[in-house]
This record gives sequence, C-alpha cells and structure tokens, in this order.
Amino acid sequence: MLLSEFVPRPQCWTCFKPRPACICDAITPVENRTGVTILQHPRERFHVVGTARIAHLGLARVRVEQCAPWTDAAAIRRRLPLGAAVLYPSPHARELSALAAAEHPPHLVAIDATWFLAKKVYDAHTWLHDLPHVRLTPSRPSRYGRVRREPRADYLATLEAVVEALRVLEPDTLGFDGLLGVFAQMVQRQEAYMQPAAGSLGWATAAAPPRQRPERPGAEERQ
Repeated sequence: MLLSEFVPRPQCWTCFKPRPACICDAITPVENRTGVTILQHPRERFHVVGTARIAHLGLARVRVEQCAPWTDAAAIRRRLPLGAAVLYPSPHARELSALAAAEHPPHLVAIDATWFLAKKVYDAHTWLHDLPHVRLTPSRPSRYGRVRREPRADYLATLEAVVEALRVLEPDTLGFDGLLGVFAQMVQRQEAYMQPAAGSLGWATAAAPPRQRPERPGAEERQ
C-alpha cells in the first residue's frame, strides 16, 4: 500500500479509541461519594489500554491531573481536600480494609503510570510523602497481565485499584462491576489484536516469540 493511500481510522475523541472499539456507550456512571484524584503520567494519556479514561468517564467524583516528575504540582496539591490519602504501596502504608470507618479517607490520590514511572512521580513530588498512605491486598490477580506486563502478580491497573479501594470505602455503592466489565472487554479486544489468527500476514502471530533486547549495564528495569 502506498503511503498516499493510507486512511486513518475514525477515532472517538472522548475515550481516545478507534470508533469500532469506542467504550463510551458501555460505561454507566457510578455515583461514588469518595473523591478521587488520579495523577496521570503524560505517557499514559493516549495509551491503547490505559484505564484512567474509564475511571474518568465512569466515576461521578474523579479528577485526572497530568503529572510528571518535572511538573509543578502546586495547583494540584491546593485542590486536594483535607484528609486525602495516597493509594500507594509504600512500606508505611496502612491496609485500607483494616481501617475503622472513622479513619476512612474522604479522598484518594492514585498515580496512573507504569510502576517504574509511578515511582518516579512519587519520588519527585515529596509533598505526596506527607499525606496519609493506604494500600490494598487484591482479592484477585489483575486482568492487566494478559496485555501489559506487571512487575508483581498482586499489582493492579489504575482502574482496578481505584474500584477495589472504593468498594472498601463504599460497600453499598452500585455499578463498580460495570466499570470492571468495560475494562475486561478492552483487555479481550487487545488480546485478540495481539494474537491474530494462525496463517495471517500481520506483523506478529500468536506463535511469534517476544523480541529480546540486550541489557545495558546499570540500566534500571522498566515495566
């Protein structure tokens, strides 16, 4: 095919997916009471299997803030309400499910990035370290591992972590299963795209081995 013959696929500018894979109509908004701020690394904004966009479209009380290690986050910090807690597995984080109801945070802060870049964001913005920290013990493995590598089996996608935390804080709130269903559908679509039928002429097949890159001395492991 000549480059002049290439026609880009129509795209949805709400969920940033090709029109045939648009997820907007599948999302039923959830009336969560606990506010959520998602600090999103710029690399995640248009990622094909990014999950913050599902949270943004599906939660009534959520704000997605672009936040990189070099970002001046003073305005973001001012917008956080008193008592906001960081959902991050630091050594001093408290298990969310073990907190008494009176200790439940009124607002959650989550970082949307690969785990390598999430640590970069967390380390750069030291004001996050001063907030209360909470963590989760997932009730099931992440679906994300089927299309995106996770450094540990108990790490979750941003949407999964936020939903699991809200379920602890708001066990009576309905609709979380629907958001996870949209996420599962997105993962299934991506799996099908990554594993074309045998004998196809795509760039990769299900039987193709992963590409191996030589390690550079002293390079940090990336997700």
